Amino acid sequence: METAKTFVLGAGFSASEQFPLVRGLRDRVLHFLQAERHRAYRTFLEAGNGGHEKGQFFAGLELAESSGVLGFEELLIKLKADLKNPQPKDPRHITNNVLRIGCARLLWWFQLSIWRVQQEYANFTQKVAAIPGSAIVSFNWDLLAEKALTDANIQWNYNLEDSAKVPVLKPHGSINWSGHLREGLSAQYSGWTPIQTGSQISFDVLSPLENPNKQEINSELRHMIFPGDLDSSSDPDIKLVWNSVATAIARSSKVVFIGYSLPQYDGFARSFFVRHCQGKLVEVFDPSPESLKRFKNTFGEGVTTCELRFEHCDYAKP
Repeated sequence: METAKTFVLGAGFSASEQFPLVRGLRDRVLHFLQAERHRAYRTFLEAGNGGHEKGQFFAGLELAESSGVLGFEELLIKLKADLKNPQPKDPRHITNNVLRIGCARLLWWFQLSIWRVQQEYANFTQKVAAIPGSAIVSFNWDLLAEKALTDANIQWNYNLEDSAKVPVLKPHGSINWSGHLREGLSAQYSGWTPIQTGSQISFDVLSPLENPNKQEINSELRHMIFPGDLDSSSDPDIKLVWNSVATAIARSSKVVFIGYSLPQYDGFARSFFVRHCQGKLVEVFDPSPESLKRFKNTFGEGVTTCELRFEHCDYAKP
């Protein structure tokens, strides 16, 4: 019998379903914001808003970085750093919040456009489910893995508590998660369920693939962890997820990274995987030579790297 594996998914895993890669996310979000102009944020895009010629959103964007060189994640890190000592009525607060709303809404737009996942995702989930004890660790905010499992009639959950279900562990949160319990709020709806025992992060267990924030009334309660946010080593709810990831890896003989670039700015994740993957077989699938080199430099020559997109790797084949 094949031994358990932990599959670590990055943005490259979702690219075949047209979800944006990190390197193009900034432009995609900015274009989406201006095209959709949802009532949750459109006022901030209007000329003259807040006394700024181009509106508060663009004024804050120019204050943070006017050249357009920074990628989406680097821009959020810059905004977070800038706002540690903000000026009165600093428009960068608006820019930071609107970018987060726009990112989530863009991902929902792609998510809800998927009627049925492509065959490579069905093949992947079938292979994961066929290996007892295997787990998925997704750094993606989208629900592609969950959708693929659902389409294949494979039961899944956001924890390790039921061995009959495939665990989908998401250290960076998810577009369908809510942190209302963290704020001491209760919801008059029975579907909200903690992602795992002891957690104050919830999801709608009755309709997990539906957008619980369609109206964006409480956008700030959506639990997506962006670069520069909470310290993963100290926040209790995030720590619970990382502890589950550590347990999943400990149970596995191999850790397979798919479309995950091991980004430079996420030192916590890098040191976590180096520590917990010791003694494990490590396999990496990514089309970027730069990403593969980063894995080699981080894990040593013992790691197996394959310059392949997800849809061309063995786990996507029948």
